[in-house]
Parts: sequence; C-alpha cells; structure tokens
Amino acid sequence: MNAPTRAPGGVRIGILGVNFGWGPHAALETVISEIRRTVPGDCRVVAFGSEYGRSLMESVVDEWCEFDGSDYDALTREAAARRLDVALVTLEGFAARAFEAAGVRTVFVDLMPFLWHGADLAVPPLEVSHYLALRLPGLSQETLGWMRDIRNLRWIGAVVPWQSQEATRHSYGYADGNRRAIVTLGGMLGLTTRDTTTYPSLVLPGAIEALIATGFDSILIAGNTPRADLDAIVSPYRGRAEFRFGPLTRDEYRTRIAESALCLSQPGLMSLLEASSCGTPLIRLPPQNVSGFQQAEIHRIATGAHTGVTWPTDVVDEAVVTRKAAETEAAGNDYVYGAIADGLRRRLDTTRRSVRAHLEQLIPECLALPADTWTGLVEKVGTDGAKVAAEVVLDTARTAAGN
Repeated sequence: MNAPTRAPGGVRIGILGVNFGWGPHAALETVISEIRRTVPGDCRVVAFGSEYGRSLMESVVDEWCEFDGSDYDALTREAAARRLDVALVTLEGFAARAFEAAGVRTVFVDLMPFLWHGADLAVPPLEVSHYLALRLPGLSQETLGWMRDIRNLRWIGAVVPWQSQEATRHSYGYADGNRRAIVTLGGMLGLTTRDTTTYPSLVLPGAIEALIATGFDSILIAGNTPRADLDAIVSPYRGRAEFRFGPLTRDEYRTRIAESALCLSQPGLMSLLEASSCGTPLIRLPPQNVSGFQQAEIHRIATGAHTGVTWPTDVVDEAVVTRKAAETEAAGNDYVYGAIADGLRRRLDTTRRSVRAHLEQLIPECLALPADTWTGLVEKVGTDGAKVAAEVVLDTARTAAGN
C-alpha cells in the first residue's frame, strides 16, 4: 500500500463515532465543519465505521474505512496505515485507545459523562491525549469522582453549529399565529437494536392528536423511521393537518426547529441542545433508552420547565429502568426496548390516550412560559463546544507534526 500523501500545511484527521443514535455523529459533523471553516490549508477527513452517521457526515468526510465495532486491533493497524495527524472520537472509548495504540494522538469527546458507572466505567479512556467532557448541570458526585482520574480533562459547552452574532430565532410564536410544530424522534438506532418503528408507532398517535386538538396544523416529523411507516401512523389524521417527514440535513434540521412554534422531542441530548440554542419551546416525549431518562432530567434542571411526558408505569416503569441501568447501560436499554415493544402489542390504545391527555395539559403550559426558559440549557452548558474541540484537534495535530 502506498502511504497517503499530505498537502503542504494540511492535516489528516481520523474520526469515529459510536453507533448509538445520531448524536455522536452530529457532534463530529459540527466539529469538522468548524475545522473546515477555520483551518488554513488542506483538511482531509477519514471516517472509520460510524455507519449510523453517514447521512449526517457525508459532506465533511473524504474517505470511509470499515470498522466492525469490535476488532480494535484491526482499527489500530488501519489507523497507523493512514498516517493520521490526529483522531477525533465521540463516546467510543475503546476506539480512542486503538487510535492511541497506533501512535495517533486522540481527542475524545464525552457527550454523556453521566452515563458511566459500574462495569461501564471500562469505556472512558482516562489516558487519552485530550478528554473533552460536556459541561452538564446536575452531574452526580459519583460521576465527578471517577472523572478526577482523567489525565487531560477539559470541560466544554454544547457542540452546536456556529452562528454569526446576527443569527437569531427567526420564527414568530404560537400567540402570533404560528401553527407549525416539529416532532423530533432522533436517530433511533442502538448498539443492540435497529428498530426505528416501534417507538413512534406507540407514541406518535397520542402526540399528533394532542397537537391537532391544540390548534397545530403543520407537523414535521424528523427521524429515521421509514416514510411508509410514518405514512401509516399519520393516515387517520390526514385532512386535519399537513404532515412532512425527515430525516433532515443538519442545516435544515436546525432551520426547521427555529421556524417551529413548538418542538416535541424524544429527549436525545443533541436534540435538546439544538432546540435550546434556537430558543424553541420544547416538550420532552417519553424516553426511548436509558440515557433519555437522564437527559430529560438534565433539561428539566437547566430550564426549570416541568414539560415532560412520562410513560404509564404499566408500559415502562422508571424504577425498573433505574435498577437495571445500575447493572449496565445495556441491561437498562434491553428492558426499555422490550417494554416499549410489549406496550405496542398490548397497550397501544391506553398509551395513546395517556400521551394525548398529558400533552393537552402540557402544551398550553409550555407555550405560556417565558421565552428565556428555552435557552436555559445552552446558557448553563455553554455553546463553545465545537470551537474548543476544533482548536484542540488542530493544536494536537500541530504538536504531532512538530515531533
């Protein structure tokens, strides 16, 4: 194999995001976009694995390399062969170690420091060249305790796209006649599930009924559920509202949130941060994985908004989620996925009524809250994550080149 060549003054960056939803890949896309916006010279980006994020990252990636998600020795060999200047990894600690083993200085971005405990504490790469952790409110003493062992820790703000100082929310609100709502389901793919239909089939009917009942007549559903499945879910409601479906590009996703009078969001952290950076009123839909329960609580703490829809306990019991997740995240997720699937089979109608009733109560309460409520999350977390991560990546590459 011929060694890859590098343009004078250029940089070769390897990137990898854990295959869990879209958040890790959205963060990678945002950081690389910031690097491309600011870096002098040629920037070549090589992505390893990260299959779930290909649609999000295709505009910033130059080469794709296979990684099966488990053969870290092979990842080390491939990374070494690519003669990378630096690597950028989101949430995949074993991959970060594999890059370091290849002699590639690595920047690890931990979007969910609250997630690691028990057996999962084997994941965070404490000796990585740079460990960037999201500055989240409400982190436990347990989390802050193990993080003291990280060698090169730096706290960062939300990894959200760069905006000029002139950029502001460009939508008028519900009180002014805006009847557009966005329902953001996120990237519903996990380490052990590729099911993108069960959760929306259980949650969307009640959500759509509540939106229509409270006056919304334009509803955008953003997610990676197949269009045919979404068509079937909304079919009973056509004629009462206009429906559009995602997935959306990164720029379009942000624009649509900013244009909407209301966002209903499965509480993925990146979705919550994006909506907060736009200042859009938000109601948290029932979580569809372990991290969703924790992220919903983070959003509540930061905004003070008690605008969350909870599962009926006979569908998903949060006490059981907590107990299972204390073993491992995977054990908690297995319970949640199974409970949602069982709920669709056996409790579809009661869940529909529960979600609708809860939302019909929450929607007017949500829209009546002060506008500055909704920026509370990014105000507490900060918005410098992409800028700082880009600077650390480039500084790391320059240091490596100087040795």
